[in-house]
Amino acid sequence: MSWYSMDVLHLTERNFEHAVGRVTSLLKRGGVVAVPTDTVYGLIADIHRDDAVRKVFRIKARSHTKAIPVFVRDIEMAEKYAYVEQELIRQLDELWPGLTTVVLEKRDIMPNLVTGGAKTVGLRVPGHPFIRALFDRYPNPLTGTSANLSGSESAQSGLDIQKMFQKHVPRPDMLVDVGILPPSPSSTVLDMTQPKNPKILRAGAITKEQLGEMLKRWSTVES
Repeated sequence: MSWYSMDVLHLTERNFEHAVGRVTSLLKRGGVVAVPTDTVYGLIADIHRDDAVRKVFRIKARSHTKAIPVFVRDIEMAEKYAYVEQELIRQLDELWPGLTTVVLEKRDIMPNLVTGGAKTVGLRVPGHPFIRALFDRYPNPLTGTSANLSGSESAQSGLDIQKMFQKHVPRPDMLVDVGILPPSPSSTVLDMTQPKNPKILRAGAITKEQLGEMLKRWSTVES
């Protein structure tokens, strides 16, 4: 794979399974792929491939001290990489898959490179069918950061990706292009390191009012 080339795969119903296979193979070889998500286009790479994660940082021109959010398949995978208290299971089951990134205390298996050295990690179970299909085949968590240069607008289309990185080295190794994504709020970032006192770190798909209603419902069930 050359730093100077980016393979573009236009995703259709007919080539869906083929595309999943190609991306799976590329991830196993340490590739970085720009893919559609349920919010914006994102950069995915295997979190256990340090070379791939470092390339994500270089592609984004992002400081290594800034943590990268992580996509996980389900709650079971989340429990392997972060400390999930029992009382959180039902809450996460309501939030995922969905547009909520949950910050939890990380386990040692979560690479420090991904978290910027922090003791916490932001996890999300995405709902986009392509990423869900990838997780049917791929065993490891994936980086879940937006596919853009740090400080730039998030990419809503494959064309945005190509324009943004046409003069930038390195680029993603592959772009899975589905055209323009439907408008979506950004993911809410919710600190749940203290389950009884969750905090919104970034407003997005879930508002403070909605969170308040959820908290009331959760506390009622617990009592």
